[in-house]
Amino acid sequence: MLLENLSFKEVEGYLQQKDIILVPVGSVEQHSPYGLIGTDFIVAEALARAVGESLQIMVAPTICYGVSPHHMAFKGTVALNPSTMVAVIADIVRSLTTHGFKRIIFVNGHGGNINSLKDAFQQLKADNVPCCFDVISWYASDRVRKLCNDLFDNNEGHHATPGEVSITRCLRPSEFKHKAVSEQKVDNPKYYWPLSAEEMKSVFPDGRMESAPWLATADYGKQIFDVAAEELKKKIKETMALKIL
Repeated sequence: MLLENLSFKEVEGYLQQKDIILVPVGSVEQHSPYGLIGTDFIVAEALARAVGESLQIMVAPTICYGVSPHHMAFKGTVALNPSTMVAVIADIVRSLTTHGFKRIIFVNGHGGNINSLKDAFQQLKADNVPCCFDVISWYASDRVRKLCNDLFDNNEGHHATPGEVSITRCLRPSEFKHKAVSEQKVDNPKYYWPLSAEEMKSVFPDGRMESAPWLATADYGKQIFDVAAEELKKKIKETMALKIL
């Protein structure tokens, strides 16, 4: 049930029955020589659409770009300023609430988006927007974290992880014919956060952050995807059960 494929009359009909919509959000940023630049939005979109189909709830078009300034020293990254992201999220929510959506859940694939999403929510509530909105990061559940740590022997790391690379290997296998596969050293440097683009590349010269993406496989990706989808459904069902004030 994709918003992009519906007419306005079909949206009217949906809103007579339900008031919830999922909005996938990710980023366009480097994921080391092992992963896809579109990893974060590819995974968020696939999960949102799978869960939306399972629960028969609407899914909005994906917000592909995110807050990724620390990756700008790597070619291909496209970053939004945090204030731009706040404005985009706020405008999307205002548009959807104008039409009658009352539960708007952002399915997130990129950690750098979280502060801007929450800032937008706070701004919207300060403006008395009557709606329930939330952000769910697919990778953040305890079950997903445990599975990834078990599969990859605690080498999941924080960016260009074998978990997310595994999911994209499952979703887009043909895109990995020419990606790196060789094993490297997993470093655990001491650093502060946030980092500028040049600082990021200095600390993590190949874009990995304490991760071993060469361990990724499509089979592992299917396992992780299925668990992440189950966890997303649980949280979404909880939101669907809430009373809108």
